[in-house]
Amino acid sequence: MAIRFNEPFLTGHERANLDAVLASGQFAGNGPFTKRAQAQLQVRTGAPHALLTHSCTGALELAAMLLDLQPGDEVLMPSFTFVSTATAFMRTGATVRFCEIDPATMTLDVADAARRLTPRTKAIVPVHYAGVGADMAGVLALARAHGLAVVEDAAQGLDAARDGRSLGTFAPLAALSFHETKNIHCGLGGALLVNDDALFDRAEDMWERGTDRSKMFKGLVDKYSWVSPGSSFYPSELQAAFLSAQLEAVDVNSARRKAIWARYAEGLAHLGQAGLLALPQVPDGVRGNGHAFFVLLPTGQQADAMREALCAQAVQVTIHYVPLHTSKMGAQLGYAPDDLPVTRSAAERLLRLPLHFGLTDRDVDQVVAAVDGFLRR
Repeated sequence: MAIRFNEPFLTGHERANLDAVLASGQFAGNGPFTKRAQAQLQVRTGAPHALLTHSCTGALELAAMLLDLQPGDEVLMPSFTFVSTATAFMRTGATVRFCEIDPATMTLDVADAARRLTPRTKAIVPVHYAGVGADMAGVLALARAHGLAVVEDAAQGLDAARDGRSLGTFAPLAALSFHETKNIHCGLGGALLVNDDALFDRAEDMWERGTDRSKMFKGLVDKYSWVSPGSSFYPSELQAAFLSAQLEAVDVNSARRKAIWARYAEGLAHLGQAGLLALPQVPDGVRGNGHAFFVLLPTGQQADAMREALCAQAVQVTIHYVPLHTSKMGAQLGYAPDDLPVTRSAAERLLRLPLHFGLTDRDVDQVVAAVDGFLRR
């Protein structure tokens, strides 16, 4: 039987919540389960406000709109990220400027970002990778020194922390993902954490398609109307109900995933010590969430060969992001593949190992044995 790279987590309580929505007849969204899930996120993260979205892409787009970016404005971000990080800000007319990563954590190299500042730079978007937080102290210091807005891409960051704070609560705005590949999911969903009270009213209006409908339900206005730009950002009540059941099981899910992560780290340590691969590094003060475990091979050719060999043994290992600056769109933006050599090299050498709640210790040991066997050959 194949050891699958991912299996979406189920608590067993999702159906009861879905049945409650069916019985209520309220499906469209921003109903009881939306409010429940948002409250659960606020308690879990410590964020003062949470707005559920149909996807993390939607959360990033909402964040970008809130920054009032204009054509010609520039936004710094790592090239090693999902396309939504870039496209959300490009939709405003802003220009993305890609930065290098630290290959030990695969997160933003703040010193490199500083070198890429121009008078047109308006914002910076650190991406938390594999449940390990980016250098937020460095990002925030850079932002303060140059008057930059900060948006955290915390797609993989729920229930992870750095320096005693939940990922997604350092910046005024942060985006979470609840895609089925994430620890906690609703098939496809996301959330915008709003950590600045001054932004929340505008965020809620934009979230409500650019109307003050939410204020009407709160009794603050007697009828709602169009008050700002916006879009249909929030999910259906069915998605919110599914997510609410999942959020009740965050602790159980995280504990198992972190145990799997630790078993990989222990089982593969001898290969790292022998210089046959590099293991992910967790900086001091970081609490991960067991989202992903990756290894870095010495060359891209070795990574490709190991991926093919392990998949042939029914062990599903996979690459991750193709750096955005090396893509067709990256070329249209004026980038050449060698413009960010650290990022390109690390991405080509990276492989992610299977990691999900249903993985057994025996499965983990089998993956470790397969990696060991390949490298020793």
